[in-house]
Amino acid sequence: MEKEKKVETFYDNICSSYGNFEYRVCDAILEHFLVESLPKNKKLKVLDVGGGIGRFSKPLLEQGHSVVLTDISQGMLDKAKKLLNNFSNIEFYKESVTNLKHSDEEFDVVIMMNAILDYCGNHAKAVKEAFRVLKRDGLLIGNVNNRLIYCRNHELKNEDYNLFEQNMKTGDRYIIWGDQKEGHMSHEFTLNELKETLLTVGFTIKKISGVFNLLDKYEMENIKDKKTFIELQIKYAGYEEYINNSSDFFFIAEKPQ
Repeated sequence: MEKEKKVETFYDNICSSYGNFEYRVCDAILEHFLVESLPKNKKLKVLDVGGGIGRFSKPLLEQGHSVVLTDISQGMLDKAKKLLNNFSNIEFYKESVTNLKHSDEEFDVVIMMNAILDYCGNHAKAVKEAFRVLKRDGLLIGNVNNRLIYCRNHELKNEDYNLFEQNMKTGDRYIIWGDQKEGHMSHEFTLNELKETLLTVGFTIKKISGVFNLLDKYEMENIKDKKTFIELQIKYAGYEEYINNSSDFFFIAEKPQ
């Protein structure tokens, strides 16, 4: 609960820096894979867990799906309500990813985009909750941080070798960004840990891919020809041999019948 409270406070404090849906290359790539992963020719009931300002709810709403957007930060939810106020097919809840208020087998799809499992404080419990609220044959779709890449890009580059080895061992890293005075803990995943987390709960893994295996997802923003780069990254995300080059692992898991 203490870890979760720090995340809540962090995003309540930083929500004012979020404007409209600013374009980011990494989000455009994630949106492509998210939309591509959804069952076709069917209107879905989707739970967007830790959905923030609704960046990934918006394309689903535009396709006519019903969305329940949740977040632990009231500030982020208030921002989402303003940005998505022209949609009638959405509901908002302030709740923890590890303690969802929804009924068993209520949703066709649960999405956990942009490191929700890393930040929630108890990823095993969060995945278990997603499994509970999903219908049979329902999908859990999300992405998590790759431990190797994050520890390499931060602790190793800063030549803090002891902290690098510690964080590589545990996966637990203290992160802070923006102008915040206090950050929060993030648990970064190895590929094997992600697989084990999903399988232990009972999910069948349909796909795990390295969606940012060409450039670090923040370096992508400096690309001039973004359209061509996105097309190239979408292509190379399908190469399994490059998966551990990716800063994030994108996954699709299914609740068995």
